[in-house]
Amino acid sequence: MKITEIARSLSEAGLDCTLIGDGAVNAASVCFDSRDVRKGDCALFAALPGEHVDGLAYIASAVKNGAVAVLAQRPTDGLAVPQLIVSDARAAFSKASHLVYGEPSKRLVVIGVTGTNGKTTTTYLIEAILEAAGFKPGVIGTVNYRYNGRVFDAPHTTPEASGVHGILKDMVQAGMTHCVMEVSSHALSQKRVEDCVFKAGVFTNLTHEHLDYHHTMEEYFDAKAILFKRLLKNSGGVPVINVDDAWGSRLAGGLNEAITFSLCSDKAASIAPKRATLGDSGIQAVCDTPAGAIAIRSSLVGEYNLQNILGAIGASIAVGIKPERIEAGIANLKRVPGRLEKSAGQMGIAAYVDYAHTGDALKRALEALRQVAKGRIITVFGCGGNRDRGKRPEMGAVSAALSDITIITSDNPRDEDPLEIIKEVEAGAIKAGARRCNGSETPETKAYVVMPDRREAIQKAVSLAREGDTVLVAGKGHEVCQIALGVSSHFNDLEELDGAISRKGRDREP
Repeated sequence: MKITEIARSLSEAGLDCTLIGDGAVNAASVCFDSRDVRKGDCALFAALPGEHVDGLAYIASAVKNGAVAVLAQRPTDGLAVPQLIVSDARAAFSKASHLVYGEPSKRLVVIGVTGTNGKTTTTYLIEAILEAAGFKPGVIGTVNYRYNGRVFDAPHTTPEASGVHGILKDMVQAGMTHCVMEVSSHALSQKRVEDCVFKAGVFTNLTHEHLDYHHTMEEYFDAKAILFKRLLKNSGGVPVINVDDAWGSRLAGGLNEAITFSLCSDKAASIAPKRATLGDSGIQAVCDTPAGAIAIRSSLVGEYNLQNILGAIGASIAVGIKPERIEAGIANLKRVPGRLEKSAGQMGIAAYVDYAHTGDALKRALEALRQVAKGRIITVFGCGGNRDRGKRPEMGAVSAALSDITIITSDNPRDEDPLEIIKEVEAGAIKAGARRCNGSETPETKAYVVMPDRREAIQKAVSLAREGDTVLVAGKGHEVCQIALGVSSHFNDLEELDGAISRKGRDREP
């Protein structure tokens, strides 16, 4: 696409674009990292302002690597390539990515899912429903990006704008019909999806998270609300809102029209269960919906997963999927990686890993397990470093209140001292009335143990578990590495849990 065409479109979008240099140059790609620019890619380099670095410092490097043009908020003297000088680099970056990659979101049915918890499970459910309906969905999410039988690592839940539109372009070329996208609050506030055309959007819930970035819950809510109040409104898409959540109820109240869902039939939501049975083998329910009654038979466990299912039903109805295909898709989904994912180990104990890394997510997981647990619940978890510190004591209190035994360990300490993180978690456990035990004791109930080594902590939990007990390893879920002091080492909770159960079985053999 010619730089002059991009400049004209940016100006028409109100971004005060000034073109310096020869606009006859063609851009075939858009890039924000100078290290990713390659000669022959015909890349437009966007110099984005960041929290820690400013893209302006990397313009010379990008041009040296082969960038054919630059987009920035300030001009750079002496450049041999054209420059697009704009009032808002992030908004212009989004628009340019949308244009250069051929406006791919217009050629797909894009469904966005946002909220603190439940995004990943909801996207897996919608994906399964779309497949059951005969469509070809791609997914952009926390676990991975996947489409057309290919799976890619996901460094971010929602990529930068060039990544989003580049992936959507690839999906179109691969023959995908739909894209289900987890939309993070960072992505919304940083305008990464500003030019995506969404046909439906799901709001799952809003709880304490990312306040190191958003600072207040109001700011966090405002970021999430962008999907519904601006992006869906602009594209004529359908909002699907969880009105059991106070923030969701507030959001729905500010919209002219929405599909709402609730676990309570007395809330007059669009979608609600008439009856439901929850057990360790899954969920069975019948729901009232705008498309008629829908029967749910799911392998997923817990009331909060029923809520995720309701959100997926709402999104599916919003894009025209028939009830029988919705039922089939829900039944087809057997597991979601790292989301109350059950260990294959035996030994008479139920053992799960879950991505829960907020107080609310941990509460939901433990309440779901408490509904089906036959014996004690032993929980292993830690909190990540360089992230919102306010949730640390909250998670400690939740685990102490809802588990019989808590083992506090490390998650991804990153650049922080793991023992200092643990102290902050421990304060919450103490406040909730839990008693600290040393590693050699055999705690029974309302007790916690500190074991900084995550592998040892998982082994300890399994060793303490008796027949009928439940072990939950929370925080990392699907992740396959642990990050400490800038070093990433292979670590997978499910592998460690399976291994610990297997070793316990061997130790019992005569």
